[in-house]
Amino acid sequence: MNRFQPLVLISLILVLVLTIASFGELSQRSDEAFSDPGSVQRPIRAVVFPPSSADGVAPDPRESAEPADVTPGAGLTDGAGLTDGAGLTGATGLTYVGRKVCGECHRENFAAHAHHGHASTFFEVADTELPEIFAGETFDGGPQYGIYSYQRDAEGNLIAKLDGPEPPTSLMLQYALGSGFNAQTFLTLQATPGGETTAIEHRVSCYAGDRLGLTVGHEEKTPDSAAERFGSPLQGEVLERCVYCHTTTATIRQGHIADLTPNVDCEKCHGPGSEHVRSARLSPKPAPYSVGMETWDRESELQLCGDCHRLPRSISKLELRDYPDTLVRFQPVGMLRSKCYLKSEQSLRCTTCHSPHVSHHGPDEMSRQIKNCIQCHDQTQSSHVICPVSPQTDCIDCHMPAIDQKQGIKFHDHWIRVRD
Repeated sequence: MNRFQPLVLISLILVLVLTIASFGELSQRSDEAFSDPGSVQRPIRAVVFPPSSADGVAPDPRESAEPADVTPGAGLTDGAGLTDGAGLTGATGLTYVGRKVCGECHRENFAAHAHHGHASTFFEVADTELPEIFAGETFDGGPQYGIYSYQRDAEGNLIAKLDGPEPPTSLMLQYALGSGFNAQTFLTLQATPGGETTAIEHRVSCYAGDRLGLTVGHEEKTPDSAAERFGSPLQGEVLERCVYCHTTTATIRQGHIADLTPNVDCEKCHGPGSEHVRSARLSPKPAPYSVGMETWDRESELQLCGDCHRLPRSISKLELRDYPDTLVRFQPVGMLRSKCYLKSEQSLRCTTCHSPHVSHHGPDEMSRQIKNCIQCHDQTQSSHVICPVSPQTDCIDCHMPAIDQKQGIKFHDHWIRVRD
C-alpha cells in the first residue's frame, strides 16, 4: 500500500464527519419552533435582478397574528441543494426557496419584514376579510356607471353586480393589491378568445378604515363598453408591471396567475436564494450575497428600488418638467433632483432613511427621520447648509411635506428643497 493512502483515507473520514455534524446542527436549528408572522397570500412573474446591477405602510389591520405561510419552496433535498414546491426557477437557473428558509438565519429581518407594507401587497380576495366588509354594501359609481352592489357567492367569492341591459352584469373581485395602510384596489383577470389576458381594475377600492371609495385615478374616466362599467381595462405591459411590482414571482397566463409568490418578499430584491442557502448550510461564513457584494453600490440600489417605485425614464418629459403633485408617489424621481442627493458624494441612497425590512409607519418614525437629516446638516458640519429657521426640528414637514393624493392618501415629497 502506498504510504500516503492511509493519510488520505483519514482526511476523507474527517471531512465526512465534520460535514455530517454541520448538517445535523442546521437540521436541529431548522426544527426549532419557528412561526411565520407573514401574511397569507399567494404567488406572478419570475424576474431576477443580477446582484451586480439591480438585484434587489403599516400592516393590514385585518391580518391575523400568525397566519400560515403559503410561500412555496421551503423543502430541502439531500443537503446538496434545495427543492422548490412550485418549481420556480429564476433566469439564472437558481431556485426560489421561500421566505421561511431565509428566516432560518435572518430571523430579525424576517420578523420585522412581516410588519412592513412590502409583506402584504398582493392577495386573493377570497383569502381576506374583504368579502365580509363588502357583502351587502352598495356604492354609486357615478353617471354612466351605476350602483354597485356586493355579495358573496356559494363559494365565498366577492361579487360586484350592476344593473344594465348588456352583459356582464356581475364580476368577481379576484385579486386585491395593496397593504391596506392606504388602500386595496381590485383586479379581475379574464382570457380573450385568442388566449391573451385582459384585466379590469375595479372602479371601487377599499380604503383605510374599511371604507369604500372611488379608486384614485378613476375620477374623470368614462366607460367605452359594458365591461368597463366595472372599471378600467388593463392589458399587456401595463398589466404585467402592475402584478410584477406587487409580487415576488408570477406568470400571467390565459386569465389566471401561475407560479404565484405574493408580496415583495426576500427574493424579490435579493433574487433566488438556493445557492446562497446551500453555501450557508455548508459554511458558517458564506460569501456575501446580493446587496452585500462588493459590486453593490448606490446606483444598484437606486435601480432596484426605482424598478417599482419609478425612475425618470418611466415618467413623461412634461411631468418631469412641471412636477405635478401626483409625482410625489414616485419617490426616486423627486430624490434624484434633490441637492441632498446630487451633492452627497454617493452617500445618500434610499436605505439612508428607509429600511426595506422595517415598517416606516411607526410612531417614532418622524423623529428618526429628522435625526437622519441632522446627521448631515449638523451645526458642527461647516460643509453643509444649516437651516436658519429650525435646525433641529420640523425638517420633514418643511422640506418634504406630505401631499394629498385624494381619498385621504398622502405621500411625502422626496424632492427635498426649500419651499415657498
